Amino acid sequence: MLQDRPGDVVLGAHPFSRSFSPWIFTASLAVAVGVAYFLAARLSLALLTPDGVAVFWPAAGVSAGVLIALGPKARLSVITGVVAATIAANLFGDRNIPGAIVFAGCNAFEAVLVSDLIGRYFGTQFRLGNLRRVLGLVVAAIIGAAASGIGATVGYLLFHQSATSALTIWYHWFGSDAIGIIAVAPFVIGLITIARDPPSLRKSVEGTAALLILAAASSLFIFMPGAPWDDVALVSIFPILLWIAARCRRRFVTAAQFIIALAIVWMTTFEIGLFGDKSVAIDDRILTAQAVILTFSLCALSLGALFAERREHETKLTESELRLQDALRAGRVMAFDWDVRSGGSQLSDNAEQVLGLNRTGTAASFLERVHPDDRVRFNGCVRNLRPGNPSYAISYRYLRPDGQQVWIESTGRAEFDEAGRILRIKGLRADITERKRFEEELVEARKAAEQANRAKSAFLAAASHDLRQPLQTLKILQGTLARQIHDSDARVDCRHWSLAGDYDRYADQPPRYQSARNRKYPPLDKRFSGERHT
Repeated sequence: MLQDRPGDVVLGAHPFSRSFSPWIFTASLAVAVGVAYFLAARLSLALLTPDGVAVFWPAAGVSAGVLIALGPKARLSVITGVVAATIAANLFGDRNIPGAIVFAGCNAFEAVLVSDLIGRYFGTQFRLGNLRRVLGLVVAAIIGAAASGIGATVGYLLFHQSATSALTIWYHWFGSDAIGIIAVAPFVIGLITIARDPPSLRKSVEGTAALLILAAASSLFIFMPGAPWDDVALVSIFPILLWIAARCRRRFVTAAQFIIALAIVWMTTFEIGLFGDKSVAIDDRILTAQAVILTFSLCALSLGALFAERREHETKLTESELRLQDALRAGRVMAFDWDVRSGGSQLSDNAEQVLGLNRTGTAASFLERVHPDDRVRFNGCVRNLRPGNPSYAISYRYLRPDGQQVWIESTGRAEFDEAGRILRIKGLRADITERKRFEEELVEARKAAEQANRAKSAFLAAASHDLRQPLQTLKILQGTLARQIHDSDARVDCRHWSLAGDYDRYADQPPRYQSARNRKYPPLDKRFSGERHT
């Protein structure tokens, strides 16, 4: 599932749209897109090919970037602004109304197609944070420019007199629009994301300073005379671009590529600086300028994506390490890495908490503190490691520097070289002192319970013996008395108490004995209620 991340813009959920009513937002966005598109188009129309097609079309990047960043909710505003700006820009030139309308439709369709392709294959969020997304933007720009170029070529053939072939017209339209999207759309997306996730003050100052240095270096192209300094000035831009990609966030990288592209377009259009050498044919200068813009744009986007991936991986790695350290610290578990060849040992951050040792040390210093009674067993466990049996698990006592004895449970796995010699051992050591103490207490409690059970049995046996003695004496006396009494009533009473004693003898027996008692001795109320007992 896609989730919001810093620097992402959720389509249709831009914060600007929450501050105004939908119609005010739509109208304001249409005016802003229209003005930016018109200015970019007028700059592009200042330099046309012999067939009347603009050499550079950064306006395509303006419309596509806004629509990619804001999503389908901004489609009406972008289409309205693009159509109005295209018609106005063409009518200020030598274009007629039907041709301007056709070109306006092609430009609007191009922006919608590019943004729909991005949204379809990259979800509701788009950020140039990896090479796959950079490649996706390039492919979407190529498809959108190629598709709109077909309609524009038809418009040129129908409404303009041109001796150039249809393929050449399509090629010029395709090249100018594709380069415009690749060079300008990332910059527009970066501008919009600033409102959602503004950078910190330190990063803003550093990024702005880097952009100013880049702008100063780019101005050398405009004011510096020709060779041999041209190549030096061109090459000097790359280290600055690399610095921005490595140190700053992606939006500064896209701003850097926009500054370079704008400088090259300006020089080529007005024939000044590095790309204004009139001794070189205009077609060659245009082709060179397009190649340089495309090269710097792809280089900047790729560097920005690679460094963004690296920073993201570093962040995830740091977070994972912190979670691991917290888990180790909470469970009193320590990770170790023992280099058998050098004897060095690397421990996790909580080594001092568990063992009272520093993170770095030697295996010998650790073994010295293993309890003497367990040291031989520990060494034997390590010596028995083989490539076919690389793991071990052992519990032993350890003496901390403060004199406290703790129980350690160690599990490890050895790595071997080609000859079968141990290279290193990695694993975990857990403090199981509390568990051992609990086990000892459990053993003591079991012994105490068994002793109490034996004492109880002895007491009950003694009590039973002491209780049976007077009863047995009474029974003997009763039997003797019964033999001496000749009176019938007295014999009945004597026999009653004898039967009662015999009857009560079955009281504590299981149910089958009690049923036998009832058959032999009916209840006393029946025996002495005048009924005849048979």
